Amino acid sequence: MVIIDDIWHGGEWETIRRSLPLNTLGSRIVTTTRINAIAEKWRDDFDALIYKMDTEWDYVREIWAYIIGEEDVAAGMVAKFDMVAADFDCDHPVVHMCGGMPLALVCMFSALAKEQEQQGLHVKKASDVQDRIWEKVKRNGIQNTPGFEPLVESLQLGYIHLPHHMLKTCLLYCCIYPEGREIKRGHLMRRWTAERFVCKEEIAKGYFEELVNRGLIPFVKKRYSQNYGKYRVHPVMRNFLRCKLREDNFITCSSDIPASYACRIRLLCIDEDPMSDSDSVTDDGPMSEIDWSHIRSLVVFGSARRARLGQLKCLRVLDLQFNEGLENDDLKDMCGLFRVRHLFGLRGRFISEIPPEIRGLQHLETLEVRGTRITGLPVEIGKLQHLKNLDLKQNEYLKEVPRVIRDLQHLENLSLNTTGITELPREIITRLPQLRSLDVSRNPKITELPSEIWNLQHLRTLNLGNTQITQLPREVANLQNLETLNLNRTRIRKLPREIGKLQHLESLNLYLSLVRKIPMEMEGLNKLKSLVTDGFNALPWEAAKLSRLLGLPEGLCQIWKNSDVVSSLAGEILHLKFTQLLGLTIGTKQMRIPRWIKDHFSDLGTLDIRVCKLEEDGLKILREMPNLQILDLYFEVVPREPVAIRGGGFPRLMRLTIDSRVPRVFFQEGAMPMLEWLVIVFQFYAGPPNRDPVGINHLTELSIVQIRCEKECYSADAPCISATIDVLREEAWEHRNDVLFSVTGYRSGTYAANKNSADILEEVNDACSSETGEFERGGEQQQGEMEEERSQA
Repeated sequence: MVIIDDIWHGGEWETIRRSLPLNTLGSRIVTTTRINAIAEKWRDDFDALIYKMDTEWDYVREIWAYIIGEEDVAAGMVAKFDMVAADFDCDHPVVHMCGGMPLALVCMFSALAKEQEQQGLHVKKASDVQDRIWEKVKRNGIQNTPGFEPLVESLQLGYIHLPHHMLKTCLLYCCIYPEGREIKRGHLMRRWTAERFVCKEEIAKGYFEELVNRGLIPFVKKRYSQNYGKYRVHPVMRNFLRCKLREDNFITCSSDIPASYACRIRLLCIDEDPMSDSDSVTDDGPMSEIDWSHIRSLVVFGSARRARLGQLKCLRVLDLQFNEGLENDDLKDMCGLFRVRHLFGLRGRFISEIPPEIRGLQHLETLEVRGTRITGLPVEIGKLQHLKNLDLKQNEYLKEVPRVIRDLQHLENLSLNTTGITELPREIITRLPQLRSLDVSRNPKITELPSEIWNLQHLRTLNLGNTQITQLPREVANLQNLETLNLNRTRIRKLPREIGKLQHLESLNLYLSLVRKIPMEMEGLNKLKSLVTDGFNALPWEAAKLSRLLGLPEGLCQIWKNSDVVSSLAGEILHLKFTQLLGLTIGTKQMRIPRWIKDHFSDLGTLDIRVCKLEEDGLKILREMPNLQILDLYFEVVPREPVAIRGGGFPRLMRLTIDSRVPRVFFQEGAMPMLEWLVIVFQFYAGPPNRDPVGINHLTELSIVQIRCEKECYSADAPCISATIDVLREEAWEHRNDVLFSVTGYRSGTYAANKNSADILEEVNDACSSETGEFERGGEQQQGEMEEERSQA
């Protein structure tokens, strides 16, 4: 076994990789890294198994024994320490802080051991030692608690090696959130921009992805749900960063303010205080000595009355996080903050109107009013010519888009999510030339997107999800800067072909929409990274270029990254089947079964292929596919000699479809031991009749034989087809199983002693006739030409 610890750069891994022999001798290589991109490269190069450390600790005391029994590194480590006894509190806050991180757990036990040694016989219970360590960690931080030195060194190493100093600033800002509080990506990025840590949204997005890639802001994964877009700072990292805040005097947190605090404060965060019964600032508390006049940015968790708004003469940013208790009078007080530029978190059921005094906030750039009882906006809003961001989410009493919005000529982001609006007025859309983001999702009364949407030439994000919109206008093609289009849960059935002109489109969400066909023009969207779908039966092979295509099997994503595979399949038309089985449809004719199926697609569950010749080499490739359950074979040329399916192989094949002018295939003893369903599709053939046996009696698990042909084929004009059907009928009659025999399109006979097979066939026929997803080929004329070419072939 070779262990390579803490790789930071891809170049280092490349050097090490070249030194490792490629063989099958059974050696094991264990590597660790804190960079997600490097772990993904290991997976791509060696199909490595990635073990992601569980960053959360289970808060339920009753299932502690169950956690010990799981194969979890951190839980197993706790169980092995001598200190874990009846008096050790596995649900203690200091244990929760470690969050399942092995190094943090080791350091915690080291700190406990040192504290116990220092106290000697004075401490008899392990839980008492835990209490002492927890108090030290809260008061002094892990940097100043003996025993945590290795952990601090590791965290410090990751912090100082951040490639940009503003990355450190953005990371430090994350620690102001209360412990355990989830962070939304967009929420955090807007705060970074408001604080001017970054100047553009694109830069904020890059910083955020870099911090996630380094594991500094881990993604929250809940056990029973997929909670996209929410993250959480690890408790250990948060403790480390809070100490950094105090050292750098970057952001002052109210919980860290000592008595008679004399330092000038520019950024203040008022923490949640569960021990306080007061909603306002007391005259004898630590915050009573603060000079509020120099504060430029204020973040409040909890009641806004804990801030002295009347003294905030220099305030630029006011962020009332998760505050639900505001009233109309509070908003009037905020209208006296004449220098404020960003107002976040104005929410509460006691707010029924926005006061006209808001016209005095001439520098205001962001106004966020959510979850209130307002029914409109005052006309004075139109005077705020610097307003760029207007967020009116979750205002259910807002029944129409306020007309005054059309006066905001510099508005860039407009959110009307979850309101009571019923339409998007055309006269408003045409008057917002600078708009970059429009969100009207979760408004079930909106049924139409005006064609005037093309006027928004700077639009980058359009969210129409959860509306009753039935059609996407063709004019959407004029939105040349559009990057994100959300159509989830809409009533749209068809996408316009003009959508292929959106050359900057990166994300398209069609989840739970009625779209079942995608225009072929979309294959030219080279920047498309994310396509969220459901209900599609197939997508083209070109879709594998989309590295973030949700629902695409991971194996196919990895295959596409192989340049050799790309070059060898450059001329192929391949469709990826979206079923419970990993499937592939090969649209181009093959002379024989191609070798690349064995090399790159051996784990397929379904395969649909057209061949001119089916020789022993090709049969061998198919026989050795371990997971193949459904095989559809189309013969472009009638075989000169009958194709023999001999015994052995096909360990899981359950359904076989043979499509040929006349199927010259026969089965030998032991062939396809799991085959239950045989489908034979006849095309017109005027050759001589053939009564050679097919050998379906050797298919030991056979229960259904289904013949598909046109009525005119099964007649005296096609004696060869008639003769073959008669042979199959006789063999089905003589089969030891109860075989259902059906000739689709003309007549059928059932040779079954039970009704199960008939029920199965009925269900299958219903499924085959139902509407399934496919790629739209480009009009009825083009489809007719393709059918004509196929018949000529």
